[in-house]
Formats: sequence, C-alpha cells, structure tokens
Amino acid sequence: MTTPLYPMFKKRVEDAINELIREQVTPWSFLRVNPSFRVKMFDGRELAYGGAEFAGTPRLVFWSRYIEPFLEQLCIAEITAAVSLAREKRVDAKPLLFELENLLSSGCGRVFDEMAHVDRGLRGRGYPQSVKLRPVDEEWQAMDRFIAERVRAEIKMWTAIPRRLERWYEWNKFWVWVIGILVVLLTVIVQLCDRFK
Repeated sequence: MTTPLYPMFKKRVEDAINELIREQVTPWSFLRVNPSFRVKMFDGRELAYGGAEFAGTPRLVFWSRYIEPFLEQLCIAEITAAVSLAREKRVDAKPLLFELENLLSSGCGRVFDEMAHVDRGLRGRGYPQSVKLRPVDEEWQAMDRFIAERVRAEIKMWTAIPRRLERWYEWNKFWVWVIGILVVLLTVIVQLCDRFK
C-alpha cells in the first residue's frame, strides 16, 4: 500500500521527466538537420552544433554529464518537497521517501533510455536498426546511487528528530510527570468546584 502523498509525487516526477526529455534530450534528434540547433547546458551556457555530425565532440558532450546535473537537481528538489510536505501533512516521510526513490530511479532510467534511442538514431543516419543501442546501465546505476544516498541521508535526519525529543524527555522526565500530575489535579479541583456551586 502506498502513502497518501504517493499519487501527487508520481505525477510530479512524471511531469518533470517528460519536460526534461522534451527540453534537453529530444532536440538532439534534430542535430544533423537543424542548422540552428541549440540547447542550454545546466550552467546556463548555450550549446550550438547546427548541421554537425553526431560524432566526436557532440557525442562526447551528450554522454559526458550533460544530463546528470538536470537529473540531480530534479531529485534534490523532489526529495526536499517530499520531506517538507510530509511534515506539513503529518505523514511519515520514511515510506514516502522510499516510494520517491523508486519513482526517481524509474524516471532517470526513462531519460537514459531516451538518450540511447536518440544516440542510435543519430549514429544510424536514418537507419537506427543498423546501429547497436548504446548501453546506459552505468549512467543509470550512478544516478541510483546518487538518489539512494540522498534518500538515506533524509531518512537519518527524519529519525533524528524523535530521538532528540526522546533525549529531552529522558532529561526532563521528572518535570513532565510533575506538570502532568498538576494538570490532572487542577482539572479535578475545577470539576469539583463546578459541582458544589
């Protein structure tokens, strides 16, 4: 069974992945035929290779951490949003973060698969079946490690909050009990006074 916030994050991640593919991956399909081919790098620089072959530098740029910064930013933003919304809605963030980890991993896999198909189409020059699909396992596993590391860190921080409260309670147990007993006594006294009026 999923958490109440799962459907929301499923939609958020799917939309973000679709936009990333549309904005950063699909335009590469037109590299050879579009003389005004331009895409923005993560750092804001514009990349232009109009009419170029998909070999050498363009292919190297495409596969050398071109897409990873976008994916990392997406993962960090969604993990942060999940923790924030879990606190706001009073939902346990741990199961939500594990669900989000799977959603993000799957989304990253879709991006890398799409990149492999664009790569194949460009290298095949209109005959993609003539070229072997580039494996993307290495890139996907690296992103999985990145996501898992962030999720585990958030889970550790999430569980640290109750531990701090437990420690505070251990140090102040006497006062918590005294205040609790006083509140009960005052409640009983007020009720007795109301009866004898």
